[in-house]
Amino acid sequence: MNWKKYFYFQKGDKIAIILLLILIVLSGGIYIITKPVKTNGMAEKNSELEKEFAAFEAELKDKAEKQPITQTDYYTEKITYTKYHYQEKLKAGETIELNSADTSALKKIPKIGSGYANRIVKYREALGGYISMEQLKEVWGMDDYLYSDIVPYITLQPKAKRLNVNNAEFKVLNSHPYINYKQAQVIVDIRERKGNIESVSRLSLLDEFTEKDLVRLKPYLSFD
Repeated sequence: MNWKKYFYFQKGDKIAIILLLILIVLSGGIYIITKPVKTNGMAEKNSELEKEFAAFEAELKDKAEKQPITQTDYYTEKITYTKYHYQEKLKAGETIELNSADTSALKKIPKIGSGYANRIVKYREALGGYISMEQLKEVWGMDDYLYSDIVPYITLQPKAKRLNVNNAEFKVLNSHPYINYKQAQVIVDIRERKGNIESVSRLSLLDEFTEKDLVRLKPYLSFD
């Protein structure tokens, strides 16, 4: 077997092979030259953080030089913060008047927070004023234990805003805590059919009103 035949190339083939080899070498060289250099990602991040910290530190230093914080400023801020977060409470023997107190005053009562203070005021407005301390038990969430705890801190000057039975609209009548939907409806119906209602005695003839209803409702009604 003659191996020389396998390694014999014509002139054109030799040129092609040489060009191919040159292209391969050139491609390898170009790849090596243009190959991206891998950088340490963590090192770059650390470098950026260091720059940001340095800038932040410089900014703080500049602000401190322009407007330094004095000892007086520190104590003023501390006192303001304390007053904002801690509600001063009434001491034994101190009281507030129930019908004139706003929510801020009511929150001074031990065990009364924003929730109860808002409910007490809203119920007072719906009633037209408290005429009895016992009405506090009608405030949503008020139990006997809480009532007993807060009563020593409250005084009451009875006050009742009267509701004109003969002029008030159905919506106004129905919005009163002591008048339900059917009662408001029958009042309006009687006014339309028979004219003005003269007194509580007229309401007592109606099945919709019990004696208990009229006892607690009477101070809040007028028939002018």
